[in-house]
Amino acid sequence: MTGRRLGVSGTLLVTVLLVVAGAAPALATVDGTGPWTAAATAPGDGAVAPQGERPTLDERIVASRNAEPGSVTLTFAYRVPASVTGLRVIVPVLSIPGITVAGTDGFERTESTRFRWDAETERPSVSLRLAVGDELGSGVRGVERGDWALVSQPNTRVQVRANERPIRTTSFGVAAAEPGYASSHLAYLGPHDVRNVTAADERATFVLGAEGADPTRATAFLRTANEHFDFGVRRDRITVFVLPVGDDATTGVDAATVDTAFWVGQSGLRMNHTGAVFAHEYVHTRLGTVGADDAAWLTEASAEYYGHLFALNDGVGGYESFRSGLRATEYAPDRRAVVLTDPETWTGTTAHYDKGAHVLAALDAEIRRRTGGERTLRDVFAGRSEPFRDYRAFRAAVVRVSGDDSLGPWLDRYATTNALPPLPEDPRYYVAEPSLDPDGDGVASGMEIDRGRHPFVAGAGPAGAVDAPTRTADPTTGAEGTNADVTGTPSGTEGSAPGFGVGAAVAALAALAALLVGRGR
Repeated sequence: MTGRRLGVSGTLLVTVLLVVAGAAPALATVDGTGPWTAAATAPGDGAVAPQGERPTLDERIVASRNAEPGSVTLTFAYRVPASVTGLRVIVPVLSIPGITVAGTDGFERTESTRFRWDAETERPSVSLRLAVGDELGSGVRGVERGDWALVSQPNTRVQVRANERPIRTTSFGVAAAEPGYASSHLAYLGPHDVRNVTAADERATFVLGAEGADPTRATAFLRTANEHFDFGVRRDRITVFVLPVGDDATTGVDAATVDTAFWVGQSGLRMNHTGAVFAHEYVHTRLGTVGADDAAWLTEASAEYYGHLFALNDGVGGYESFRSGLRATEYAPDRRAVVLTDPETWTGTTAHYDKGAHVLAALDAEIRRRTGGERTLRDVFAGRSEPFRDYRAFRAAVVRVSGDDSLGPWLDRYATTNALPPLPEDPRYYVAEPSLDPDGDGVASGMEIDRGRHPFVAGAGPAGAVDAPTRTADPTTGAEGTNADVTGTPSGTEGSAPGFGVGAAVAALAALAALLVGRGR
C-alpha cells in the first residue's frame, strides 16, 4: 500500500499488513499422499483459470459489518476440487493485535495462524473479526464511521496435497445482504453510488460514498493522464473510493493506494491546486512501489513530484503555487536534517514527500538539460515492473538514461547528504506534454516555448533579463547560498521569472539593443 502523508501518523505501517502479498511460489506437482505444496496462483483480481486445463481452488473473501460497531467480519470460503486431498490455510495477520477468529466451518485451527481442512466439508470457511475505528492506526485494521466502513483484504497462503496441483483464484466481495463495493483488495461497506467512465481504453470506477460527490474534474484529469502522462504501464481498470468525509474530518483517513484502487475524501475530487491528492494517488496506481532499501524514498517522492507536475500540465492551479508546493523548506512535523538514502533521518516526517519531490524536480531538469530535451526522468521509471532494489540501482538507471556519468555524483550530493539543490525556475523543464495547453490561451506548450513565451501563464512574454542566482537556504543551518554555491558551477536549470533561462534573456537583450540602434538613426 502506498499513501499520501501517512508516514507521520503511522497509518501506512499498520495498514500495509492487510494488503495481499500473493501466494508462495508454485512448486512441482505432487501426488495426493506426498508433501504439501503451494497452489499456483491465477493472475489478476478474481481471475478464473481456463476451464478444462487445470482444476481450480476458489477462495472467496466476503466482508460484512457487524451489528455492534467496532469490528468487521471477513469470511474466507473455499471451493475445493476433487484432485485436492489436503488443504491448509495460513493467515499471517492473526499474529497481530486487533484480528481474531470469529468461527470456522470444516477447518481445525492447528496453530495461531494455521488451519487444516477436515477433507469432508464441501465449502470450508474461516471467519475473522477485524477491529475498526474512527481512524486508521494502532490497534485497528480498518475505518468505520457512522453508516460506512472501509477495510482491506488480508494476505493468506494456501497449501495443498493434490493428485494434480490446482490453480488458485481469489476474489473479494461484500455480503449480499448489505450495500457495498469491493475491488483490488479494498472493500467499502455502506450506501454509495457507482459511476463508470472510460479514459483512453481504461475503465475507471468511482465508488461515491460521499453524497453529491462530483467526479467530473477528476475524470477529465484521468483522460489527460492516460493519453499523455503514462509511464508505459497500462491498466484495464482502476477504482476510486470517495469516502464521505469532509475537509475537517480527514485526519486518520486521508488517502492511500492499493494496487489499482485508491481512496480519497470528497475534497480529493476537486483538483483545485497542483498538490491535489487525486493526482498523487493516480501516480501510485501507475508506479506502485518504486524503490526498496535505501531507495524507499522514491515511492512517495515520485508520486508527489509527478502528481504536482501532471496536475499543472492539465491546467490545474497556477505556476507560482506549483513551484511553491514543490519547494522543500521544512519537513513536518519537525524540521530536521534529512538524508534521503537514510530512512532513519526522515521516518516520521514528510521529507520523503517534500525533499524527495524537490530533488526529483531538479534531477528531471538536469536530465532534460544534459540530453537537449531528448530524455526526461520519466524515461528512468518507464515500463518498470519491479522497484529499484536500492539507491545504487536507481543511480545507475539515471546515468544510463542521461548518458552522463557526472550526473551520478550530482545525484549523490542531494540523495546521500542533507544538501538541497536549487529548484528549477525555467518553466520549459516542467512541460510534461508539449501538445497540451495548460494556460488555456490557445497555444500549445511546445509552441509557447519555441516562441519564448510562458507555457503556464497566459499572455506572459519572454524574460527581459537574467535574474541573480536563486538563493537557497541550507536545510541544516538556515544559511543561504546561491545556485553556484550549491552546485559549484551554474546548473543550467535556473532562469529568470517568469523564467526562460539564459538563451531567451540574451534574445530579449538583443532585441532591446536593436531598438536602441534604430532610435539612434
